[in-house]
Amino acid sequence: RYYIDVRSHFATSEDPDGVELPDIVAAKAEALKMGARLLEDWSELPPAYSNAIVIEIIDEDLNQVLAIPYTDIAIQQSPTG
Repeated sequence: RYYIDVRSHFATSEDPDGVELPDIVAAKAEALKMGARLLEDWSELPPAYSNAIVIEIIDEDLNQVLAIPYTDIAIQQSPTG
């Protein structure tokens, strides 16, 4: 089970339920999908705020196993990314 949390300058949105995924690769793909859905909302933020956004993947033992910064999400969604 993996939990996908979004941490920003303003707050942390924690995933209370988590999702069953086979491995960290699948969890990263799920986190990037979530980031893609939120990217349009984030694009209105000043860079100082948007650059502080991180999607964190937490494992079932509540350890952070991966942190994906906003810049990585934006690059993944760019036409050349």
